[in-house]
Amino acid sequence: MPKECMSYHHPIEIIENDVLVVSVLGVDGSYFIWQKGLTEDVGSDDGIYFEFDDQINGNYNQIKECTVTNDGIHVVLANGNLEHFYFPPDFDKLQELQAGLKKIYAEQSGIVEFSI
Repeated sequence: MPKECMSYHHPIEIIENDVLVVSVLGVDGSYFIWQKGLTEDVGSDDGIYFEFDDQINGNYNQIKECTVTNDGIHVVLANGNLEHFYFPPDFDKLQELQAGLKKIYAEQSGIVEFSI
């Protein structure tokens, strides 16, 4: 089967209505999503919104640490809880994910680490 048929198709980074969105989707329906307003009109002063697996798990400025590895993403939330997302077998977007998260956390250092 050609490689293009095996690749991960979900967009990693999009900008819509002045909001930067970075997201990953798992084969089991799990997901991690980050959102950052790029202008004051859409909440640039609100910080970074992060949500995983359900809207009930979404909140602003809740990630204390985020580590991206070859097999997934591991986060430590501000409340001390740990959350993990493992990439689907066909995930081939590590560079795009790294670029998107660098944009999301451009004003904050020491939160995201890449071990890839």
